[in-house]
Amino acid sequence: MLHFAQRPLNPIPDPDAFAEKKQLVEAALRLEEKPDAPLTISAVCAEAGVKESVFERHFQTVDELRPAFYDLTLEQYRMLTGATTGYEDFSFEERLASFYYILLDALEEQRAFVQATFSTRVRSQSSFRSGVREALRDLLTDADVVPNTNQLVTGLWPVHEVLTEVTLAIIRHWLHDETPDQEATTALVDKLVAFVAELVTFRGVSRGVTLAWYIVQNDSLGLGRLPIVGRLFSRQ
Repeated sequence: MLHFAQRPLNPIPDPDAFAEKKQLVEAALRLEEKPDAPLTISAVCAEAGVKESVFERHFQTVDELRPAFYDLTLEQYRMLTGATTGYEDFSFEERLASFYYILLDALEEQRAFVQATFSTRVRSQSSFRSGVREALRDLLTDADVVPNTNQLVTGLWPVHEVLTEVTLAIIRHWLHDETPDQEATTALVDKLVAFVAELVTFRGVSRGVTLAWYIVQNDSLGLGRLPIVGRLFSRQ
């Protein structure tokens, strides 16, 4: 059987640091809604009810606060899944669904802000897109829920890129979804998750790779003479 090195998952954020950053970001967003309110470090800290040393622990300038909202949604996802009892027993489909719904719930907390900034430099100044890709890559290469041999496909960066773009498209759909409780988005996510899960966990990929490994190991078709194929299947 083939074995692939498991990439370490992103660490769970520190809850105290997350709470401090969220306080500051939410304070900045509230100040933006107040006419003539200054957006300075002192004003933000006063609004958040924290000392300036807390700000200095996480940020350098107030310009970082608005983009940081997007990064915090992904930290919130990692914290919640890390704290969910029994998450290690979730199937791939359940984990992917959790990713989408936790992410959308986090964005919902500042829906008006997201509607105003998602397609602007504010969001692009954050690491949100790369964070989404990393989260999806972690899911697609998790040996606990994705067969090792399937990772010959799910571990490829184009797969991560495509699913990242699909995720951004879902968020754009959600932003314009006027159905009650965003029912259209929920239906779309459910269908997408079921479709991706079926592809990712399809056992036919595993069986096909196992067959290929057997053929090469036994040199049934003389494929062992091909250098790339021989190296790929040279180890169990």
